[in-house]
Formats: sequence, C-alpha cells, structure tokens
Amino acid sequence: MSEPRVYARAPNHLGDVVMAIPALRRLAERYPESGVDVWCPAAWAPVLEAAGLPAEVMAFRRTRAIWRTAARLRDVGYDAAYLFPPSFSSAAVVRLAGIARRRGTPTDGRGLLLTDRSVRPEAPGEHRVSFYMRLVDPGWKGGEPPVPRLPVQERALEQFRQLVEGRFERPAVAIFPSSYAPARRWPEGKYTALAGLLGQEVGTVVVFGGSGEEVLAARVAAGAGKRGIDLGGRTSLAVLAAGLSECDLVVSNDSGPMHLAAAVGAPLIAIFGSSDPKHTGPLGTRARVLWRSELPCAPCRKNRCRRRGQGTYLPEAQDECVHLITVEAVARAARQQMSQARTASDV
Repeated sequence: MSEPRVYARAPNHLGDVVMAIPALRRLAERYPESGVDVWCPAAWAPVLEAAGLPAEVMAFRRTRAIWRTAARLRDVGYDAAYLFPPSFSSAAVVRLAGIARRRGTPTDGRGLLLTDRSVRPEAPGEHRVSFYMRLVDPGWKGGEPPVPRLPVQERALEQFRQLVEGRFERPAVAIFPSSYAPARRWPEGKYTALAGLLGQEVGTVVVFGGSGEEVLAARVAAGAGKRGIDLGGRTSLAVLAAGLSECDLVVSNDSGPMHLAAAVGAPLIAIFGSSDPKHTGPLGTRARVLWRSELPCAPCRKNRCRRRGQGTYLPEAQDECVHLITVEAVARAARQQMSQARTASDV
C-alpha cells in the first residue's frame, strides 16, 4: 500500500510555528515517500522554509472563505490531515475537502469533524513542543521536549550587518519590547530604563520591532543614547533572526521573537507575565525566564489582565505580574547571562 499524501496545517502564530518545528520534522520523517505539505500562514512561512524541513512549505493567506480553501485541498488530493490549530475552521476545511483521515484535538466543538480525535489538549505542565509531538506521533513517549532549531541564513546575516554598519559594537544586547498581548508586555518605561543602564555597560543596544511598533522601538533605543540602534519595522523575519543571533544577549517579552531568539541559539532573558513558562517558555540551556509565579492569579494565560483594585504586593492589581519585575532584576540577569556566555566561549 502506498503512503498517504499528508496535509499539515501549521499554527497561526509565530511562536507556535517555531515550537512546531520538531513535530513537523518528525511528521515529514514518518512519510518519506509520499511527502508532507505544510500549509503555513504566509507571514510565517519563511521561518519553516529556513528550518530546512524535509517537507514542502505552502504559504497561504488566511481567509474566511473556507470553501475556497477546501477546494484547493481537494484538487491536490490529500489522504491525511494533521491540524496544529485547535480551531473549528481548520477542521471544517479538511472535512469539506474530503480528506479521509483527520487528526487533531476535539476542541472548539469540532470533534465530529475529525476521524481521530484521541489527541488530548495540553496537559498541566506539558510544554507545547511536547504537545505538538503527541499530535503528529501517537507513539511519542514524552520526556524532555526537543529544542526547536533554526539555522541563520547567510544572506540575512549580511543584510543585518549592512543595516548596522559602522554602529554595531560588541558586546551587543538586543531588545524586543513588544508582544501582541498587553498582559505579556513589560512596560515601555522599564525597557527604556534598561536600555539606558545597559547602554552604559555594553557596546551596542539594538532594539527590534515589527510593523506598527516603530514608535515603541525608537523610544526604547533612545534610552541607550548614542549606543542605541533603532531597527523597529526595518527587518524581515530572516533578518530579525540573523540580528538576534549576532547579539551577545536578547531581552524579550513572551513573544514570537522570543522563540525565534531561542531557536537561533542566542543567550536570552525572557520576561513572562500572564502566560506559563512551563507551557510556552523558551527551550535550551541559553535561556533564562523571569516570572513572578507566586502571585495567586499566576498563570492566568489571559491576553488582558482582568484584575482591579489592590494588588498582592503593589497598590494596583492590574498587570501586577509584569510590573513586579524590576529594571534592576533584569539588568542583573543580563549581566549574569553575558558573563556565562563569555565563560562558555573561553572554554
């Protein structure tokens, strides 16, 4: 019997796409003859292309016209589908496309649309990388989740060096001060103060930001004075990954670029607020998480803090988890991380 032609629907967010890399690799290795097509939102497809998966990456633009997407899949003629998003719409598409085998979690009311709904949602304390491995491989026994790895493209590295030419001096610290969820954002003023402190101690502070985050990046970079480099809105994903890999340390909120930094092997300090590092923390020995886990609401996993009134430790309860992390604590952790990185490089 010939191997089935496999459709894999990648996650919708950058961090999840990075965390899915080991599972997508495992899935492709399970079907070496027929191959796997990984359908990924166009914005994040360059990440999977750079990962060098033994699979075809199919970039697409998300649409509510699921009949149109289903028709495209039907034309290809897939035999099996693996759904990384937990949404009803992702299951509806493959059911309408007539794909015979459909595996995913029975979430969002989509259980009847799946033929294999035995995949349990994330268990307490289970990292998302491990969950994705369970999704693609029923025989996955758990244990330490594999670390997502992403090679840096030489062309992107050259583009980054051109952007910072004449201004980049080491040791260099990269800062990514944004996150799509307000409850995961360390305050702008603290990032600006951190840039000022580190700007006195290192050669360069490079501040990154995506489209629409230019003002934020410019303000934080200004905190470092002449040693600040503002690259807000000026890098592609590939160049962002290359730039993060060139720096001696990355400081970031819980965000997609945080996972990108970990995947390219950059020393990293990850500032966590409402989310749970046990589920979505950066993997690898070069990452350190700062998180106030002792709060009674932690982790709430909400994108927006719902607390009001008196906080546990602070006068205000709203966003207390991120406000409790001090500039001095992050600066101290930054110095320790850079010292450890230098020691390791000397061995």
